[in-house]
Amino acid sequence: MSTNEEPTVPIITPNPENLVCARCGSAQVECLDWVRVNDDYFIGGSESIPADDYWCPTCEIHEEPIQAREYCETKGHTENPCTVCGAGNGPTGDGP
Repeated sequence: MSTNEEPTVPIITPNPENLVCARCGSAQVECLDWVRVNDDYFIGGSESIPADDYWCPTCEIHEEPIQAREYCETKGHTENPCTVCGAGNGPTGDGP
């Protein structure tokens, strides 16, 4: 990859266990971690992240994420199948 190419961001499959933005339901939530700068070796850090160290690029807010299941129980499903938790795409049409 050349220095001016962006890495491909993988698609996150909707799942009730995913952590999502508590405001918008986006699974693209980011957190701060320690990574060694010379070789990108992951050191750690996400075990005790303060709420303001999470970031939702969709809402542009710092807020601790919640499970997709909880988001949909509170705010309802987005579509069929649900784009947050995946409900509606199971073999019986009622969820994963």
